[in-house]
Amino acid sequence: MAVKFYAPGGARVESGEYAADFASAGKFGPYRVGEKAFYFREGFRQYCLPYAGFDQVFRRAMLCAARHCGGVDNFDTFWLVFCLGGRELCQAKTIDEKHAAAAYEALQRRLPDVKFGV
Repeated sequence: MAVKFYAPGGARVESGEYAADFASAGKFGPYRVGEKAFYFREGFRQYCLPYAGFDQVFRRAMLCAARHCGGVDNFDTFWLVFCLGGRELCQAKTIDEKHAAAAYEALQRRLPDVKFGV
């Protein structure tokens, strides 16, 4: 079954050149770090972010409150945020800090010319 890829903003990405890269990419929870691009899921969509499409990556963490009949619970949420020219392009969310940290480190090893951190 072929995977349909989308770019940040919702435009379709031709999956031909990225299908093999996606299949062989290192998997870190909802993230995949390939040779050509970074892949992440959001809802039912699989996003493809080619490495030439961003120049900065940083991590973001936020405490989110969820109300329910028994009160309020707090959940940690983690994002990898991708920027180009000082503007945020997209953010890839996970609830597991170890997935965000592992994908961030894999990107650092693969992309020495990209700025990491704020």
